[in-house]
Amino acid sequence: MSEVNLRLRHASSECVEFFWNGRSLQGRKGESLAAALLANGVQTLAWTRKSHRPLGYSGSYVAGVLARVDGVPNVRLDLLAVTAGVQVEMQNCWPSPAFDVLRLSRLIPDRWLQGGFEHTNLVPSGSPLFQRWEALLAFLAGVAKPAERTAEVAVPQGQYVSSDVLVIGGGPAGCAAANEAARAGRSVVLVTRGHQLGRYAQSAGQPKPQLDERVQQVTGVEVFGAYREGQLLLGAPHDPAQGALAFDADDVVLATGRRACPPVIPNMWLPGVMDARTALIMAHEQAVAPGARVVVVGNGDQTAHANRLRELGVNVVAVRAVSELRRVLGRNAVSAALFDKPVACDALVHAGPWLVDASLTFQSRAEGLLQLREQLQTRLRTVGSAVEPDQPLPVAARTRYKALLCPCFDVSCHEVEALIEQGITDLEVIKRLTSCGMGPCQGQPCWDLLRALVSARSGIPLHTLPRPTLRPPRRALSVAQAAGLADVVEPLQ
Repeated sequence: MSEVNLRLRHASSECVEFFWNGRSLQGRKGESLAAALLANGVQTLAWTRKSHRPLGYSGSYVAGVLARVDGVPNVRLDLLAVTAGVQVEMQNCWPSPAFDVLRLSRLIPDRWLQGGFEHTNLVPSGSPLFQRWEALLAFLAGVAKPAERTAEVAVPQGQYVSSDVLVIGGGPAGCAAANEAARAGRSVVLVTRGHQLGRYAQSAGQPKPQLDERVQQVTGVEVFGAYREGQLLLGAPHDPAQGALAFDADDVVLATGRRACPPVIPNMWLPGVMDARTALIMAHEQAVAPGARVVVVGNGDQTAHANRLRELGVNVVAVRAVSELRRVLGRNAVSAALFDKPVACDALVHAGPWLVDASLTFQSRAEGLLQLREQLQTRLRTVGSAVEPDQPLPVAARTRYKALLCPCFDVSCHEVEALIEQGITDLEVIKRLTSCGMGPCQGQPCWDLLRALVSARSGIPLHTLPRPTLRPPRRALSVAQAAGLADVVEPLQ
């Protein structure tokens, strides 16, 4: 645990005591649990399933911020504010976080743990031995223990929200689209996953976007799926005690912007690597720096992001193009970024390459049974930066150093390259053979990294590689929230 103070000058002075693995720590009012832990020098929050590599708060991989909170497993620490007395525990370790025997699995050769090893012919399916084998695998993978409280959970009532226009995204482009529709006399609902409008824009130093008072605003809700060819969209609040929402609109506008995707470079999964959006919001809203010595890389706008971080008080020691990055150095956390020569740092912020979140568009266009393909015309209209084409992902040259495409399941470039050499290039087949993208991140950014690697190694043009099936829900939805939609959504006959 580092003693470096990562709190910035505009941090709140109101202290909040909380507990991490039984140890008392001090948070500040307004911090998320993930930010409060980072401010206390805790970078590793979870472990990968097979090799128990360390994962942390990155903004890219949901598995890195899942922990047990007050006895409830799999809680996202980046979405939960620190409160007095809250008990937070690392959940995929045994017998304790301080003495985790499961970390010895890092000594097992990766080729022994490649996708499919769990379905060995030595253990016949359905036999008593198979049941014990499955239980052992679940234990070794760090599957969270059930919640300590087993009382009946209240089902939050779902809501049906109807309007002429539904705008998804509360940034400048989304607010502009909503205002235009409102001025035309149409009823408008704007839904955003942030707790306020223009959260990322404000963190980047832009003014807060203004919203016409006639627009109905829904904050803290993530639209997780487009169903029935995009005619029905469902969203879930981050607070599981609140009911899910069913949106029905004549026109749907996607103003979801773009996200910074990590390049296919060794060790980009290490704690200390963070996307620009997460780093800026954490520094601006929660007054916590991503590190004591920060390197910023990007695909053209890295200087602007670095300057904004410096304005907020972050110590940025180097700014480089992401194409110059060769490898991230470190074993359990970032220790340096390797370009033509290493630059010592404890955090690497990547501002690009920038990709569009294709989930909702894919779901509105998808058709098929076992494997969905984008074949239909979408009724969803995109605006703002979501219209711009995806930027190419840098792919490192073949090397003995592993780039993890899917940290949740320890799927490395070496494992996928072995399949490509066998002539397997269908992304859906590779996904099923390796489990790449089948964790809580739901394939983002894992499948983007997979597409880039397969294209680079096979020579197949990227645009001709169909995406793996992006089925809903694309983000977390509790069973209780899903049950609350029973009286809101008419079942298909």
